[in-house]
Amino acid sequence: MDLALEPAVDAARRAGEQVLLESIPDADEASRKRYPEIAREITLNALVGLADGYSGEDLPRLIMRTPRRLAGVQVPGNRGLHDNPDTFYRLIPLDGESHFVLEGIAAENPATIFELSALTTQWHTLANLTKADLGIVPGRRFRILFVPASFASEAPEGDRGIDPTVDHVVELPSDSEMLLVRETLADWERERPSRLTIENRVDRGGPRETDDARRIQMAARRVEKWFSEASRLTLAPLAQAANAFPKPVISGEHGKLVTMAYSIGHFWVRPGEALVLRIDPGEAAYVGAPITNLWGTTNDNLARGASLNSKQAVFDSDGSFTCVLSLEDPGVHNWLDPDGLERGFLFLRWAGLDPERMPERVPALETRLVATSDLRATLPAETRWIDPSERVRIQSERERNHALRFEEFLDG
Repeated sequence: MDLALEPAVDAARRAGEQVLLESIPDADEASRKRYPEIAREITLNALVGLADGYSGEDLPRLIMRTPRRLAGVQVPGNRGLHDNPDTFYRLIPLDGESHFVLEGIAAENPATIFELSALTTQWHTLANLTKADLGIVPGRRFRILFVPASFASEAPEGDRGIDPTVDHVVELPSDSEMLLVRETLADWERERPSRLTIENRVDRGGPRETDDARRIQMAARRVEKWFSEASRLTLAPLAQAANAFPKPVISGEHGKLVTMAYSIGHFWVRPGEALVLRIDPGEAAYVGAPITNLWGTTNDNLARGASLNSKQAVFDSDGSFTCVLSLEDPGVHNWLDPDGLERGFLFLRWAGLDPERMPERVPALETRLVATSDLRATLPAETRWIDPSERVRIQSERERNHALRFEEFLDG
């Protein structure tokens, strides 16, 4: 938060804010009112990875957090780039010289999806380790050695410092920017993230009480990059027709997972309208349908139901599930609540796929805009309808269960 106040960083934030704001000149008033705080979150999302070393700690930094109080201080959120409320995100910055062991201990109820991705400065995937690669089962300990490619190539054969206690070795080229650990906790009540620690073999020189010029410039460049990426992720789906979504495809570009199919589009619903989505998981282990606002972040009130995943949804008899996005509560269990926003994005994800094999049953998506008065005639006969008291119970459970994943991470 202090780093964000440095003049060079603040200038980068103000420039980025303006570019992102101007990328949607026809943004509705409800979206514009939320923008100043969202722009601050994007800034902090860019800066949080710079805490390592300078803080004297080497930790996988928890990112994509909602606003909260920490040590008596009100801390803004640090979401951005179409975060997923099902996913527990941790980031480890890389600098071309990083040489460390990442050790993890899986929870007794591990995440449905575990993905560890090494990304270049262009956010292309260099390496990706999955739950299956690491053999993650309840309580399992795993160790991964990350070494600079230069170190591995220059060390004499047989003397490359490879630790026999590690499960995997990953060589990191000089243009590596970050490791991103994504654990998707589809069952909010039961699943928990792994405990992760870093054994660093390079002295990072912390802690430091002040920020030097090099770090401040690095921070400013990161803020510029994060706003640029936010603009890209905003403009691409806005170029499509509203409420029409492309078929799910796997893509490893721009930090996307190579084991996940995506369909990204924007919705536009007005009072009295509903967007009906029929989602077929195919062979995916997880499907998530989170709403993000026009600036690419989830909203604060997750309890209202601004996301739905395949462990929360009620399924239809054909193995798909149908959900309804509307401003008013339609009285269906599978309601996607945009929290008062007529416009926004859906960043749908199908996870746990094999990128080397075409599944026998492929992920699929169908969308249809209808009048809310026509929902009963439109939805499948087995649709589960609920009353207001049931909605209150569901929302109360969502709020309580989503907070559980942070209980062991109260220190930040």
